[in-house]
Amino acid sequence: MLLQELLGIDEDIYLIEESYTSQRNPELTLQYLNRFLNFPDIENIRIIRVRQAGHTTGLLFFNPADEDVPVDFWSVFTGAFAQPALKEKFETLADSLLNLTSPEKDIELLHETWFNAVNEYYSLMLVNRNLCTSCSVKPESYGNVFSENRIKRVAEILELLRKKGYYPEGRLLEVCCGNGMSTLALYRSGLDPLAIEINKCTICQGLEQGVLNPQRVMVMDAAAVSRYFEPGSFDAVMGFMLGLVYEFNKGLWVRIVREAVSVAADGAVLLFTVSSKPEIEILADALFRAGVDGEIVDNTDSEGAYDQWLFVGRRQKNTST
Repeated sequence: MLLQELLGIDEDIYLIEESYTSQRNPELTLQYLNRFLNFPDIENIRIIRVRQAGHTTGLLFFNPADEDVPVDFWSVFTGAFAQPALKEKFETLADSLLNLTSPEKDIELLHETWFNAVNEYYSLMLVNRNLCTSCSVKPESYGNVFSENRIKRVAEILELLRKKGYYPEGRLLEVCCGNGMSTLALYRSGLDPLAIEINKCTICQGLEQGVLNPQRVMVMDAAAVSRYFEPGSFDAVMGFMLGLVYEFNKGLWVRIVREAVSVAADGAVLLFTVSSKPEIEILADALFRAGVDGEIVDNTDSEGAYDQWLFVGRRQKNTST
């Protein structure tokens, strides 16, 4: 596990919050740190500090084996992904604790490195069925789940974008990634998106098959990405085969594409594909209204199944979403 490798420890590791999205409002983390301040033997507890540029981004506390838990482990607390006010509160609590005792290790890590390590932890917990009370979904073979023709289709779209001057580069977000079939095409094209999907079972499937990168995928609602990422966080936001998009459910998909725009940087590429022209017209209207300058592209082929219509464009400057 990347966390253990980065921190140079062999014992098991457990993050206090149950998911990455919980890290945005880390109530348990703050509660536990407050309790540690009043712990009578705090100076004798083994602590590791993680920091960046003088700011504490993580604290680890060692828990020795006892009759209730027969193995040693480290509890991991982080405020790096919290809302600004809660991040500040975490740092204040962390600094107060560090004034009471000295860490045995003080490790400097870049934010992205810490982000990837935490993501990997939650991905491994998911694929190992540690985040589900019960699971009745049986693993399937790669050939039964993934289609090379589908992957090729996405690769062809990327080449089309290159010709049109919309090739995605830099910080990439893929929304509604499913089990990672389109993500795999992005990987093979040399891209490294952060992929999100609300259905944890499909993410688990992609992880089981070794398709999704555990450091760069997370369970998250695409209709709420602005809760977890700041404006301008991404240079491209993509979503392949969104839908089905109908008049009766278009409110959901309009929210998703508007949320995508809200976390996109000025000039960022926005790309969405669907299977029919009426679907892409609904999405295009929402994107135009959100200040995206782009076009609908007819990408139909004889099979008439995947990615038949797409919208591609760029977020304009000083756009209010």
